[in-house]
Amino acid sequence: MAGQEKLVRSAGGIGLATQASRILGYIRDMLIASHFGTGIYASAFFAAFRIPNLFRRLLGEGALSASFIPVFTDYLHKRSRKEAWSLALSVFNFLLLILVGITLLGIFGAPFIARVIVPGFAPDKVELTTKLLRLLFPYLLFIGIAALAMSILHSFKHFTLPAVAPIALNLAMIISLIFFVKSQSPRGIQILALSVLIGGFCQLLIQVPILRKKGMPIRIRPSFRHPGVKKIVLLMGPAALGLAVYQINIVVDTIFGSYESIVGKGAIAALYYGNRLMQLPLAIFGIAMATAIFPTMAGLVSRGKIDELKETLVFALGMAFFLIIPSSVGLMVLGKPIVSLLFERNAFGGGSAQATVTALSYYSLGLFAYAGVQIISRAFYSLQDTKTPVKVACLTMLINIVLNLILMRPLRLGGLALATSLSAGFNFFFLLYLLDRKIGGIKSKKILSSLGRIILTSLFMGFVSYLAVKALGREAETVSLVMKFLQVFVPILAGVVTLIIVSFFFKFEEAKLLRGLIFRKRGKE
Repeated sequence: MAGQEKLVRSAGGIGLATQASRILGYIRDMLIASHFGTGIYASAFFAAFRIPNLFRRLLGEGALSASFIPVFTDYLHKRSRKEAWSLALSVFNFLLLILVGITLLGIFGAPFIARVIVPGFAPDKVELTTKLLRLLFPYLLFIGIAALAMSILHSFKHFTLPAVAPIALNLAMIISLIFFVKSQSPRGIQILALSVLIGGFCQLLIQVPILRKKGMPIRIRPSFRHPGVKKIVLLMGPAALGLAVYQINIVVDTIFGSYESIVGKGAIAALYYGNRLMQLPLAIFGIAMATAIFPTMAGLVSRGKIDELKETLVFALGMAFFLIIPSSVGLMVLGKPIVSLLFERNAFGGGSAQATVTALSYYSLGLFAYAGVQIISRAFYSLQDTKTPVKVACLTMLINIVLNLILMRPLRLGGLALATSLSAGFNFFFLLYLLDRKIGGIKSKKILSSLGRIILTSLFMGFVSYLAVKALGREAETVSLVMKFLQVFVPILAGVVTLIIVSFFFKFEEAKLLRGLIFRKRGKE
């Protein structure tokens, strides 16, 4: 129980830092929406930004942490700290070489990349996307090294600062949007792209002092031939696709979203805004839990404690579902007032709002699966099995493409978001089945039972929130800012109170643990 509480506290620290970063991220997105709406400049920027973000997931945060943390942790536990740091610096040299190469290829190959990711765009829109790609690709260099720093700090179970670092990116973009960017202009969107580079550099710089405090040497001579580097690279290849499947599916959605004659104008921007709103509960509850649990699972496997690994996995999934499924229902019920409150002003009109609500609703259906995949993937990687998740990831991508082709005509942009959610559901349940076959005894029935119980509770909570929305009356776009806030806050409050009452009435284990942690913290204060 003490270990579980420590996990929740670690996840809570990450969640709070992530929440602060996300709030700034939404302020950034509100400003982008106000300046550019879902028009040509917003669509081109979001399409161009997808590619550096994809490579960031392939070579940075996801795959690197999945392969680096188990090996680096093993060096810390079984060898000397000096050897561990020698490994880290050798990985830095190797990663830097790869990132520089990809950045140069991206800059010079931008015209080709633009034609691939936005094949449905008009020529002028493709040209703008090309210019933005060239400006944004160097961001990969900074964020990739920042991801290595984050992985090192996570191995030392230092979670908060890496979670805080992304704030630098959001602040840089917010400052540029407030002081330097002019609405609906090519120069304005290019200035926004340059602010991304500044933010990425600051995100790396913030972590350096803590690395020095953790003992990072500057005189060890790193080597590409370090045996640990080879091991990490072998693990990292498959892990890149395994953890990046969600991002790749979003890029696939971008490709299909460029066919605006089928899915509607501004589809790429609307999908981005809807996805961003869905990301908040995923980051706070799903990714935070997966990030906090990974070093623990890697340590348990290193010490041969497989039974404890199973218990930890079941606990993490149950806690993530308890928090994220109500969030999913809440986003579907309150999508319209939330989008109106955050985005609907200036260049972002009623049409943009409706398209974003549609994307958000369909994306939210897959929230539990996105979170579950994050956690189960970490279990496979802690077992140093990267092949299984990547095979499932490839199959999932094919399913997503087929579903896009089937659903995009009848449901337009909503079909693209729904296809992503359905493919994520397949990814989660198939990975759970394969993990159960691999190590056995992970209590899949208990996980599914918990999932069903939480879904029913969340639906009741959603019904109460819906009644609160109806009780407040008028459409969100026709009322004042204060009323828009109340149309979001009051239904959320009603839903949270309902969830708490029902959870304690039916004695949910997750609710008991959360209550114990809250009251224990208050007692210490």
